[in-house]
Amino acid sequence: MKLKKIVRKMFPDTIALKLKNIINVKNSRKMLVKKEKIQPYKKGYYPSGINLVGDIKAETGLGQSIRILAIIMKKGDIPFVVKQTDLHGNLEHNDNTWEHKITNTVKYDINLINWIPETWAKDYNETDNSMFDYRYNIAYWLWELEEFPDRWLPCIQTVDEIWTPSEFISNSLRKKTNKPVITVPYVIETVQSDYFDREYFCLPEDKFLFLTMYDFISISERKNPAAVIDAYIKAFPEENKDVGIVIKVNHAEDKKLEKLKDRLKDYKNVYFITTNLTRLQVDSLIYVSDVLVSLHRSEGFGLPLAEAMALGKPVIATNWSASKEFMDEESACLVDYKLIKLEKTIGPYEKGNYWADADTEHAAYYMKRLWENKEYRETTGTNAQSYIKENLSYECAAGIMKNRLKEIYEKDSIC
Repeated sequence: MKLKKIVRKMFPDTIALKLKNIINVKNSRKMLVKKEKIQPYKKGYYPSGINLVGDIKAETGLGQSIRILAIIMKKGDIPFVVKQTDLHGNLEHNDNTWEHKITNTVKYDINLINWIPETWAKDYNETDNSMFDYRYNIAYWLWELEEFPDRWLPCIQTVDEIWTPSEFISNSLRKKTNKPVITVPYVIETVQSDYFDREYFCLPEDKFLFLTMYDFISISERKNPAAVIDAYIKAFPEENKDVGIVIKVNHAEDKKLEKLKDRLKDYKNVYFITTNLTRLQVDSLIYVSDVLVSLHRSEGFGLPLAEAMALGKPVIATNWSASKEFMDEESACLVDYKLIKLEKTIGPYEKGNYWADADTEHAAYYMKRLWENKEYRETTGTNAQSYIKENLSYECAAGIMKNRLKEIYEKDSIC
């Protein structure tokens, strides 16, 4: 604490930030010192296949991430087992979809580690060397800004290469490392049957419903639900009896939630959902809504957006960051923005970085147009569904994964 105060007084912001990063990098390096050196990959030492490491039971975005990786491997006939490792924090661990794949022992020669760089140093140090010895270690990492944090760079030294779900993340890493960085995109699986209906969610049958979803764990300032509410108020300055907004919140914080509710105090057709939902329930909520709105400041991928598009729902989204990789002007309502500089550190997002500030007037225009123009709404939804089917298919993702595994196995040695 004292050091931070001294740095602030002695140096300008930019120099202070660099010094802070140097200090963080040094601290991370200290944490990553193992008592014994990890033994390098040795081809043939273990059977070929993947040990999928992470919290596959967690009902969070990171839990969904590892479940998607499991689906890709299953569809691609890639041998794998799951090493269940609980995420930190007070989280629900009730998704048992892949329970049959969970094992206490890692049997294959490649580790695919779906984890958070922010906590990786501690977890890496506390894990027995046998987990990594003679194996090829791949990190599957998520990040949401153009600059990968310098304080996490030592974590790169613990793995042989890095996979990500988007070129946006991959490019942020390629600027910081010479190790292989491969984009293995998510795939979107939606089963359009047996959905819960509006009555199940206590939603009215006779309203046109906009849906926005966010998780306080993902930092509400980045997800930016306040901008969605501003756009909704601009689109419908006087409440339209036929229109409503659904706000799905995970891990709600009372004070922040009350602020959002207060901004909509003059509207009756507002529906907050704060209970934890299963994967089917989330898909159902998207399915029974008419439009999904996400005025995020940045996304490392944007799973709910892709899932809504796969269900044939129009999506209104900020035209920046990774979500652009599976959207175009024919398949989504892309909202103008301006890049703004973070004036203070917010969660893991450090002061001095940039993210997008969506144009709420433009978003309001799309809200009104989708509400008023049925043909435009249906065309956009149909295009969205086709675009996801073509660009986020199992064949594509499994092909990328299998080709990369083939390249790894064909190398005479890996240094």
